[in-house]
Amino acid sequence: MKHALFLSAALLTATVPGACGQAGDTAEMPGATVQLAGTDDAAADPQVASTADMPRFLLVDNDVLKADARFEEAIFAFDPAIAADLIEDANSRIEVMQQDALAYKEADPEYFRPYGLKIDWRVTGAAGSLAGLEGFIFTFTGGAHGNYMTDARIYDTATGDRLQAGDLFTDKEAAASALAPDVFDGIASAKAARSGSPDNRETFRGEAEDALAGSNLFAGEVSLAASTEEGKLGGLVLHYAPYEIGSYAEGAYHITLPQADFHDLLKPEYADLFGGEPADIQRFGD
Repeated sequence: MKHALFLSAALLTATVPGACGQAGDTAEMPGATVQLAGTDDAAADPQVASTADMPRFLLVDNDVLKADARFEEAIFAFDPAIAADLIEDANSRIEVMQQDALAYKEADPEYFRPYGLKIDWRVTGAAGSLAGLEGFIFTFTGGAHGNYMTDARIYDTATGDRLQAGDLFTDKEAAASALAPDVFDGIASAKAARSGSPDNRETFRGEAEDALAGSNLFAGEVSLAASTEEGKLGGLVLHYAPYEIGSYAEGAYHITLPQADFHDLLKPEYADLFGGEPADIQRFGD
């Protein structure tokens, strides 16, 4: 699986001509179509591919799309499959937006405005074999405003395999049920603080419970938070994009669950990786 991922990344990083490079390079895509280019000898061989061969950013600047994808250097210290996965995902998003923008321009050239895409990947917490990453993704496809979301991921840093938050717990269903009230309370507190209406906290809690009723708590965007204790993870963060649990004007919500709230529910192999309090994280869009 890992070898296939390397090969896919090597091909996809060449999908957009002149759209990827090492730090310090700036490239412009001359055409308006997406083409598949060749690969160099090192990147084409999945056996020798390494993070040193991978781009730290992707840039596209043409008459239909302005795209900028960046990857924090800390990501490349882990298993190469992790960086390859993120680069492949970014290239896929770029290609989809490019094709959609071309179709829109052809259908309505007078109204069309160039699309925009910004992707920024960062490590938000790492300990032992676990790493949490958050990708801020902003898209503009015309209209009054763009939209944004957080793509949250948890990886095994030794194998490069992607994990679900539920995989950290001995009984994922029991953990989800136990933590759901904390999530509802967190959303209610955030909405009350953001709206300046503390008296409406119970109303906000009920709305959150209704909005998330029947959903799998760990199936959405969940990442790991760094800890105030060195070498540990401080908790989990659940991310909700604009429109998901509120209006666009409310913005995104990031609900942090301190590790103390779920430490006893963790699998033994992960329990020692958590400790302390969640560290503050500065995010785009906040």
